[in-house]
Amino acid sequence: MAENRSIEALHNMRKLSRISLAAVLVLLTISAAAYGPHIATAAGQIYSRLQVLEDIMEIIDRHYVDDVDVNELFDNATRGVLENLDPHSNYFSAEEYAALQEQYRGDYAGIGVSFEMFDGVLTVLDALEGGPSQALGLRPGDKIVEVEGQSAIGWTVDEVYDHVRGPAGTRVNVTVIRPGVEELLQYTITRGNVEIAAISIVAMLNEEVGYIRLNTFSQKTADQVEKALQDLQVRGMKRLVLDLRGNGGGLMSQALQLTDKFLDGGKVIVETRGRTAVANASEQTTDRDTHPELPMVVLVNRGSASASEIVSGALQDWDRALIVGETTFGKALVQNQFRFRDGSALFLTIARYYTPSGRLIQREYVGDEYLEPVAVDDRRSEDDPDWTGPQDDDRPMYTTGAGRTVYGGGGIHPDIEIEPTRVYGIAALMYRAPLRLFFRYGVQYAAANAAEIPANFDDFNDHFVVTDEMAEDFIDFVRSDEIREPLEENNVPLTDEALDPALDDIRIYLKSDIAAAVWGGDTGREVLLRYDDQVMKTIDLLPQAANLLTLSARAEAR
Repeated sequence: MAENRSIEALHNMRKLSRISLAAVLVLLTISAAAYGPHIATAAGQIYSRLQVLEDIMEIIDRHYVDDVDVNELFDNATRGVLENLDPHSNYFSAEEYAALQEQYRGDYAGIGVSFEMFDGVLTVLDALEGGPSQALGLRPGDKIVEVEGQSAIGWTVDEVYDHVRGPAGTRVNVTVIRPGVEELLQYTITRGNVEIAAISIVAMLNEEVGYIRLNTFSQKTADQVEKALQDLQVRGMKRLVLDLRGNGGGLMSQALQLTDKFLDGGKVIVETRGRTAVANASEQTTDRDTHPELPMVVLVNRGSASASEIVSGALQDWDRALIVGETTFGKALVQNQFRFRDGSALFLTIARYYTPSGRLIQREYVGDEYLEPVAVDDRRSEDDPDWTGPQDDDRPMYTTGAGRTVYGGGGIHPDIEIEPTRVYGIAALMYRAPLRLFFRYGVQYAAANAAEIPANFDDFNDHFVVTDEMAEDFIDFVRSDEIREPLEENNVPLTDEALDPALDDIRIYLKSDIAAAVWGGDTGREVLLRYDDQVMKTIDLLPQAANLLTLSARAEAR
């Protein structure tokens, strides 16, 4: 869990409901002013209906047999309104909206750590690059047990934020327990502005292939990607893999700026179409492309949505990149923000977007199953004999700039499908939050075996081997009384029958999180790249990506 509270749960299309009658009226006033007489007439009609609703609420408040919470009634009424719209029209309370804005802004004021609560103890997962904690030497595995002399044991996440966060330039005193160090460590941290990384990995897959894993589209995404591209070019990059897997989107403006880096000027990136003039637009590239001839593969999966689909759809339609992986989520609805006086906001869908070839990427969202595929690890593919989804023959067909056939019908359909690496389930459960057992073991191992770990990460990644003895020691660790209880609470079996088939994955995750414990979280994820089938197979596909550039150039020359 990052110090900048993750609002993934907020923005993953769930219905939120803290809106008042007054807020609705403010929205109607804004709409009338923005969209003219027709909307004003409609607003008057709605206002009349809202007066009836207000009368009903007053009658209930005065005469109902039991006491009722009128605010809760209004909340429920709002939920009913939004549930009749699409899944992406959401209401955010002031607190939720502030968290959302922080994520999209790309920075925050604090001490600059990501953390998790292990057994009620605030444990540092990573000291964020360029942040005040990193500058002072805080490291993964450090346990912050006191803040300003007050015990932090047993704090909730909200209590952590209340005590640790604060304006840039202010100070906070913390007491730290470090694995392998007997005495308590004291730090005075001057809070600062910490940049939230939109990128989790920047690496070279071999001597010529650069790799960027992009997690979100915040206000600083395009700048961070440009910095990463320049860094990779210095390291010898001649071809690029841009990984958008699991990237659920963010700011459309950043999707446009990112796409603009790879396409010549005057090309449509995306079109939006709605009921009003303000909702209809065609966004085009400028002449500011900085990497127009870099062969590239864009890697996507079913968790790639919204802004990720704008980028991959435009690059596919203009034959600029080879799209590889799985069919994307299929979210092509554009939300406008309506702010209210109390700091809350309504995100209302006002348009749908279309790729340059005219594809509507939005898939059907009727029924509760619309959101389910995002959280399922084993979505079936068209190659599966039990697959019941759309086949290519059933999808609407479109033509790229160079005359290639691409498919609509929901999501971006990749040029080449590659199934994801299958991880044995129990290993994945132990790797992820809230357990993070490999990280917890890795911290202990790194503290006790520092002499056996190469000093350089590249040497570690190339040569460090997780032995059978280490894997057995890890299994003893997860079976210890300290760890057993949370495992049983999460229904993780500890029998040999359950663990033995997962040993290969256990070794991989151990190496990853030993690296994370020594050098930080990004290095742990970089270790996993070598065991990621989708990533490693893209290397052999990059010649096809280079051929696309030639095909596109010939088409434009005609």
